[in-house]
Amino acid sequence: MWRWLSAHPDLFLPARRELGYYAVPDLGTFLEKPEDPRLLDVIDDPNRYSKAFAPSGDRMSGDGSSVYSLVSGAARRMFKNKPDAKLVFMLEAPVRRALTAHAYNLTLEVETEPHFEKALLLESERKEQGVSPFLLYARGSRYRQMIEPVDDLFGRDNVLILIAEEAERAPQATVDRLCAFLGIRNDAGSLPSLPRPRQSVVSEMLARVRSRRRQPEICAQFRSEMQSEVHWVEQRVGSALDAWMFKDQE
Repeated sequence: MWRWLSAHPDLFLPARRELGYYAVPDLGTFLEKPEDPRLLDVIDDPNRYSKAFAPSGDRMSGDGSSVYSLVSGAARRMFKNKPDAKLVFMLEAPVRRALTAHAYNLTLEVETEPHFEKALLLESERKEQGVSPFLLYARGSRYRQMIEPVDDLFGRDNVLILIAEEAERAPQATVDRLCAFLGIRNDAGSLPSLPRPRQSVVSEMLARVRSRRRQPEICAQFRSEMQSEVHWVEQRVGSALDAWMFKDQE
């Protein structure tokens, strides 16, 4: 979604995706020597952050930092500075999201535990150690914890939730909703085709295979915990997400 938005002629998104300005206080001392390449571009200076959007001109500008959804204080700081902001979340089946995140972290070589279940059990310890929030797999799939504070601050009318599986099945309908929400032109013809690089697809597939060596009882427990997240999102978006439950059994 970020790549699509960054290519839209009415929008400006900085080339560096994870500016992470509003997450800085939550990242603490980790930023002194970040080991996660996604956090190398994090900006902690307000002037530098403003300059990142200087080329936007009259276009609507946006910050695509996904780290904001993984820390507790970013939404509050964002609201203080930009209370009229519009926020977009693209959600996928929570267990699948966690597995995919683990697989991707293996490709980046920021994850040292090749087994997903073991990495999941390390989460409490990792929180205390102040590791990259991208290594907190359960937290990243707790959508209610992530979105409810944003709803309360900005109002539901300013928070759009898109479902990844629906976007894959009906991409034009997703584009229609996104453009209407942001108030931008719905002109797909003006956008270039942006296929994912084959190398990244293959690498992710191989890492995902490595991450599937799981202990069934742990995954069953995690799936059970994530069911409440599925039910909350169903109520929030007003539609059933049976596909999520099916995907989470894969």
